[in-house]
Amino acid sequence: MRSIESPQVALFALPLLALSLLLSGCRGGAPAPKAGASETGTVAVEVATVQTGDLSEEIEVTGDLASYADTVVATKQGGRIVEVRVREGDRVQKGQVIAVQDQSDWRVQLRQAEAAVQAAEASLKQAEVAARIQPEQTDAQIQAARAALLSAQARLRALQTGARPQERQQAEQQVAAARANFELAKANFERAQQLYEQGALPKQQYEAQKSAYEAAQAQLRQAEEALSLVREGPRREEIEAAEQAVKQAEEAYRQALLGKSQIELRQQQVAAARAALAQARANRAYIQQQLEETLVRAPFDGWIAQRFVEVGAMTGQGTLVARVVDLRRLYFEATLPETLLKAVREGMPVQVRVDAFPTRRFTGKIEAIYPTTADNARNLRLRITLNNPTDLPLKTGLFARGTIRLRTYRDVPLVPKRALIEKGDTTRVFVVENNIARSRTLQVRASNDTAVYADGIQAGELVVIRGQDLLSDGQSVRIVGDSPTPALPARGEGAAQR
Repeated sequence: MRSIESPQVALFALPLLALSLLLSGCRGGAPAPKAGASETGTVAVEVATVQTGDLSEEIEVTGDLASYADTVVATKQGGRIVEVRVREGDRVQKGQVIAVQDQSDWRVQLRQAEAAVQAAEASLKQAEVAARIQPEQTDAQIQAARAALLSAQARLRALQTGARPQERQQAEQQVAAARANFELAKANFERAQQLYEQGALPKQQYEAQKSAYEAAQAQLRQAEEALSLVREGPRREEIEAAEQAVKQAEEAYRQALLGKSQIELRQQQVAAARAALAQARANRAYIQQQLEETLVRAPFDGWIAQRFVEVGAMTGQGTLVARVVDLRRLYFEATLPETLLKAVREGMPVQVRVDAFPTRRFTGKIEAIYPTTADNARNLRLRITLNNPTDLPLKTGLFARGTIRLRTYRDVPLVPKRALIEKGDTTRVFVVENNIARSRTLQVRASNDTAVYADGIQAGELVVIRGQDLLSDGQSVRIVGDSPTPALPARGEGAAQR
């Protein structure tokens, strides 16, 4: 700190200084006067050497600590709280259940939804099987109907055309053969009859010849009837019956062709069954989601800061359950005067201190500068990211101070603040040259708690750090003390304030 004496103190010191000089002249061998004493206009002063060192220009900001993950968890639906699994201060992991609402109604609905899904799956399977075999059945029916139609049409054409010459000749040959066989059988029977009547032939042989005769007679009659039919041609009733059979076969074939439309119908039934299954599954998923939402879970890893409900409480949608905070990554929201905005940029390091741990320093950096002012004083807000050490000493809501290093001047002349004489906007020092004090005006560029870096002075010069309030430009001085006091350590850095 710089000590500035008032004009009243300086005036009061002058008579004392004169008395001291008078007494010293009367007593030979008296000790050397201290700074401020004078011998024939010479002022005793204490000086320091301006040395070269480093000086960091810094500003201090204040604000509160907050967490990147700090949220209040609420219920998504109404219901009675049946279980609360955490207390304040408990650590939770992402997805861990914090509280449970009554699930009985939703579990009943879930069983119903699962049964509906099973029924829809069975219906779909049946529809798919029917759709798969329908084309085969339709093709088989079409082929059978077409074959029946062709057969009916062929029979009708045969009846309408009549017998062919080959058929008539074949029928005549069959009659001739049957007649010859009949004549032979007749002759054998008549001879056997005569022999039987004479007792020369057993009855058994007689019966055999008689049966052969009757069979030959029947064959001849059938052959003659067949020949008659061939010669006469089909009757009108047979042709009409054949025509009716053709019409029936044509209708059956048309119906079989219409069966192709059943294939498309089966496909539509499959699509409908799939849609019903999808709807049943969606309903089941919805109920499962509602059931899941009765479990209030932690949204991230963190700690329970507050608990708002107890077991048995009736809650509505959006009822607050607990506040979850993650202390591992915090940020420091600080206030910055608008005049310093141009000196601050994102990425700058920040040393953070909190009153709860006065001896510890925490490292952060400026993550963002908010785009709008924070209050009527047009202060801006900074977000300074801050990693909480492993022992998690920092908590949300703590008041914090941050030191932002704007820039560092290296190897510059450092003037102790005790040497400064400030009046208005002017800053001066007295430099001692050959025991003569010379007033020097400085242009201060940066400062900290103990020294300033300014234009107008060089390293190695002697500046007055005590007694300068009694000096004027060009006044002779006498340096007291064994040797000039060093201005600063060669590489001194400290908390700076512009």
